[in-house]
Amino acid sequence: MGALDGFRVVEVCQGLCGPTATMRLGDAGADVVKVEPLAGDAARRYGVAPAPGGDDAPAFLAANRNKASVAVALDRPEGLEVVSRLVSGADVLVEDLGPGEAERLGLTGTGDDLVHCSISSFGDHGPWASLPGSELVVQAAAEQTLSLGRPGQPPVRIGAEIAAVNTAIFASQAVTAALFARLRTGRGQRVAVSQLGTLLHLRGILWSAQSDPDEWGGFHLDNYTRPVDDGYRTADGRVYFALRRASSEDYDNLMIQLGLVDHLADPRFANFGRDAAPMGRCANDSREVWEEGFGRFTTEEVVAMVLAAGGDAVPFTDHAEVTAHPQVAALALLVDVERAGGTAYRDVAPAWSLSDTPAAVRRGAPALGADTDAVLADAGYAAPDVAALRAAGVVG
Repeated sequence: MGALDGFRVVEVCQGLCGPTATMRLGDAGADVVKVEPLAGDAARRYGVAPAPGGDDAPAFLAANRNKASVAVALDRPEGLEVVSRLVSGADVLVEDLGPGEAERLGLTGTGDDLVHCSISSFGDHGPWASLPGSELVVQAAAEQTLSLGRPGQPPVRIGAEIAAVNTAIFASQAVTAALFARLRTGRGQRVAVSQLGTLLHLRGILWSAQSDPDEWGGFHLDNYTRPVDDGYRTADGRVYFALRRASSEDYDNLMIQLGLVDHLADPRFANFGRDAAPMGRCANDSREVWEEGFGRFTTEEVVAMVLAAGGDAVPFTDHAEVTAHPQVAALALLVDVERAGGTAYRDVAPAWSLSDTPAAVRRGAPALGADTDAVLADAGYAAPDVAALRAAGVVG
């Protein structure tokens, strides 16, 4: 039994953000009903080709496990009545319809115990509230792209969907907090989460460091002007390292092993090398020195030497390497999930582990409308009524 077992969540979302939020609730044991338009969530068609063994895009599969799918004509009053009825029997509504839209459409019910989570690009109010948004748009608006790329060249996007996925994490946390509050007060509440707010939160440490710096140096102040950080070359690859725990003796031994004794007195390598290590104030100016020493050894040897000196070090990995790594296997971070039709796909497992109420992948992403009959029956619809709604094009 999961931590949220017994809670019913209705999701009226498309794309990655809202669906990822409700997937996390489903991973924790909540009963999630995904309400889709008759054509399906747009994410089912993301990308250039469906995942092997089915018609849905990999992005959809990655954000929609542990859910039931109900297909409803959301542009018709009869369809909205179906959704409203589903919400009336739920603990949580998660939607991304736009500020105030769920209320305008009558989807939030009349009771006071519903936890209603509204996810938007730019927030519920303010001059940008009504603007549409997407991952790159929000990244640009939140200044995220200006810390990437090479100085003097145009900014580049962050590769991961950081606006969508991090907002999903915040939304699931906020919903869980609201449910906990309801256990004490008996009342639900409205939860608002914006992708803009999420990305500004992620920038918070950087901006705090820049508010009135005594000196324009250090990782949190110079990331606008630092070159791309792609690790340090070794004889056969690249590593990333830190010296935050190295003592004076540890550091001296490391420099001797690397053949860098001449730099022990180098002012750039002050503070037991920490000023010259990645994120140090002299990191950019010291890269060639480190690579001179590292270049005499294999990646495995460099990692071992830095660890022995009380530092941190890891090899740079690619997708094939990290997914096959024994540490990933030991933590069971990847799972094979069965999908509609009996084929399976590889997915990332829930990131957290609870000893008594563990998260679990109970089912793969559903086929469009696969659970319409069962969910409507659970909501009190008789079979002839469901058949009539389907014949009228209200449900699929």
